[in-house]
Amino acid sequence: MDTNHPGKGRRILVINQYFAPDTAASGLVLASLCEGLAQQGFQVAVICGFPCYTEDAPEAPAVETKPGLTIYRVGTGGVKGRSGIRTRFQGYIGFMLAAWSKIQRLSAQEHFDAVITATNPPFVGLLGVMARHRFNCPFVYILHDLHPDILVKTGRLHPGLITRLWDRLNKLIFDSAAVIVVLGDRMREYLQGKGVVGEKIEAIHNWSIQDISPHHRINPFRKAHDLGERFVVLYAGNMGISHNLEYLIEAASKIEEDVLFLFVGTGEKKAELQATVQKRGLANVMFLPYQPDAVLNDMLAAADVCVVALEPELTGLAVPSKTYPILASGRPILVIGSPDNEAAQIVRQWGCGWVAATPGQTSEALKRLVVSPEEVSRAGENAVQVYQQNFSREKAIARYVKVLNTVLDKP
Repeated sequence: MDTNHPGKGRRILVINQYFAPDTAASGLVLASLCEGLAQQGFQVAVICGFPCYTEDAPEAPAVETKPGLTIYRVGTGGVKGRSGIRTRFQGYIGFMLAAWSKIQRLSAQEHFDAVITATNPPFVGLLGVMARHRFNCPFVYILHDLHPDILVKTGRLHPGLITRLWDRLNKLIFDSAAVIVVLGDRMREYLQGKGVVGEKIEAIHNWSIQDISPHHRINPFRKAHDLGERFVVLYAGNMGISHNLEYLIEAASKIEEDVLFLFVGTGEKKAELQATVQKRGLANVMFLPYQPDAVLNDMLAAADVCVVALEPELTGLAVPSKTYPILASGRPILVIGSPDNEAAQIVRQWGCGWVAATPGQTSEALKRLVVSPEEVSRAGENAVQVYQQNFSREKAIARYVKVLNTVLDKP
């Protein structure tokens, strides 16, 4: 094998609705992966949607080429944003139909050695199965989150005919995949519990898609938002139904020290959280919109503790991608959720944070940390070390290259 170009010019087709410059975390990670594979010698073609994750999603060309990477963008049913289930479903169906049409056109012109899909839309793996037969090549499934299980666990979908049909579709996808990549050991265990053969499951963690490194705590972000010397507890990202962020609001109402609870981003729960803050008259909570990529490093560095939140019932079904840039920034993590979820396992194993399973535990942990600067500093130092040793982009890409070459070298 050419160690400088282990991809050997092999051709890979990647299919997923979200892809950079869309702001969906899964799409950004997938774009980083595709660029990494291209740098390793693979010839990568991507079929994705025009940016549509938010209503103000940026424009992007229908065809974009980079060294070793070609991106084909197709329609998404004429919708932008995720304002409701109907809107999302219309976008999902629009993308699936347009992507299949593009696959058919490509099959008349090109051959691919492997097909990869992620999980946007949740049933995009079906296109992977169909493309596998179209190109007579292996299919690799990257499982970022598992539906309908998440919808059922969060109460948005009740078990019935739809979930049974969805489970059958998942079984078809799982059975057809040569390899299923999951984001951690808890996801591996969950899939095995559903009857997926353990030998075809590979656990590869995500990584920070941006070049994040430890910065000074007092920096332009603190100055721009008048944070002063306050102890800052930061939650940055989607505020959705899977994130138990009300625990932080409860903590804000109980902590008297000079602490600021900073929420950055948007999502279904944001309005509810803001209403609770206003009703309780909490002056120690601040909300900001998503920040430009250029300030991400300073924003993380300005925090004393960063929060990763995941409802306990979703353990094994998703791994918050924000975990990795936080680690890379050298900031400790307070995981709000089950002590068995993937992020909780990381912070407990390597001493780079703490776990709170209840509102009371959240408040007590933060009360202690506010007056324990040495403990906070030590956990932050452990965070950047564990990221560099275990979760860097280079290590993840190397694992993907190994998985792909193992699949492609089989008769």
